[in-house]
Amino acid sequence: MAETKETFKVKDLTETVKGLTGLVKENYLNGVELALSVWAENLKVLDNQVDQLFNFQQEYIKAGKEFQKKLPKEAGTFLDGNSKVIDEFDRLVTFQKDYVKSVRSISDKFRKETVNLTQKNVEKAFSLVDDYLNLFKA
Repeated sequence: MAETKETFKVKDLTETVKGLTGLVKENYLNGVELALSVWAENLKVLDNQVDQLFNFQQEYIKAGKEFQKKLPKEAGTFLDGNSKVIDEFDRLVTFQKDYVKSVRSISDKFRKETVNLTQKNVEKAFSLVDDYLNLFKA
């Protein structure tokens, strides 16, 4: 009985490796997209909480102004008859809103740029692997 040896052609091997690298590439991109989508959802939850905090602060300022208006002028000595404290608090809340808006904008840009950069890097890396495998073709 003569044993036959099967020989693999380089073309068969490179096609198999290309198929595997395609799967790895797809899974890597899916994993990155999943992580970034979880990040985006967490940011949405955080944004909702911050918005609720700002609403609470606005209600607090409104209640403080109403309380000050109801005080008799003689009893309002702790504010010297004006609303400097409440106005300063209102300015602080406005500053916080602007700051959070800036952070949200930067975070959104960073997330989008991260997705684009990751996709470009993966595409480049796997094109290099494909180029390398093409060197073995006859």
